[in-house]
Amino acid sequence: MSLVNAMLRMLAVQALRGNTIADDGVTDSSIEALSSIMNDRQAPVILVRIDESKYAGQNEGFFLTSGTVTFALDLIVASTVTYHTTDGQTVSQIEIAPTDAGLEFSLDMLDRQWRRVLSDPNNAFAESFRALVTAIGPVKAARGVDPEGGRKHAIRMVEIEIEPICDPAPGAPLPAVIDAALTRLATIADYQAAVAIMRTEFAKGADLTSWQKVQSTLMTTAAVPGMLGVAPPDAVPDIVEAVDFENVGTVINGAQTELTEDILPDPDLGGAA
Repeated sequence: MSLVNAMLRMLAVQALRGNTIADDGVTDSSIEALSSIMNDRQAPVILVRIDESKYAGQNEGFFLTSGTVTFALDLIVASTVTYHTTDGQTVSQIEIAPTDAGLEFSLDMLDRQWRRVLSDPNNAFAESFRALVTAIGPVKAARGVDPEGGRKHAIRMVEIEIEPICDPAPGAPLPAVIDAALTRLATIADYQAAVAIMRTEFAKGADLTSWQKVQSTLMTTAAVPGMLGVAPPDAVPDIVEAVDFENVGTVINGAQTELTEDILPDPDLGGAA
C-alpha cells in the first residue's frame, strides 16, 4: 500500500464524520475503535478500508504510474456488548445484529449518504479526496450473511475500484494535490503526527543526483541512466548533466520506445518486470 492510500482513508473518514446518520461513528480500518463511543447502544457505523491494490504496469519500477485499488466502505448497524470475565475483568465487543426492515432502511440511508458526501463540492475533505483520484468505478455491494445458517446481518460491504495518483518517486517534487491534502489533514489534531511523518518520507531522495533519481524510479542498475542520456555514474562532479530528471518522463512513465525496449528487460523473455 502507498501513502496516498493512507491519505485517501483519512480524508474519507473526515469527510463522512458528522455528515451521515453514523454521525462520529466512522473509523479507519478497525471497527473496534468505535466501541468506546457506542455506549451499549445499537447505532449505524461506517468502516473505511483499502485492502487490495493492483498495478499492471511493466518497467515502471515500484513507484508505478498505473494501477487500481479497492476502496471499501462497510456500512454496519452494530452495538457494544459488555460482559464480565471469570477473573473479574470488564470486556466490550462489537456485535452486528441480524437485519430487519428498520435496519435495512438504515443501511439504505447510509448507502445514499456516503455517495452524497464524497461527491459534495462544499466538503473540503471530500474535495481533497477527489483530487487524489483519477478514475472511479465500478462500484459493487455485498450483503453480510452468516455462512452457516444463511442469516442476513445488518452490514453492507461496498467496494469501489479507483485509480489514485501514484506516490511521488524518491527525489521527485511533491505534487500540489498531495501537498494540499496533507495541509488539509494537518488541521485535524489526531493526524498531525502522521502528516509530519509522511512529509519527511516524501522529502527523502531530494539529495540524489538526476541520474540516481532515474535509476531509483526505474529500479534498474547504475549503468542505465547514462544509456538514457543522463550523466553516468562515473561523471566528474562539475559535469553538466545531459538530461534533467524532469525531462525523462516518457521513460519513467513506462512509455515503450526503441530506447526503452533496448535497455529495459522484457518480462516475456525472462527479464524482471
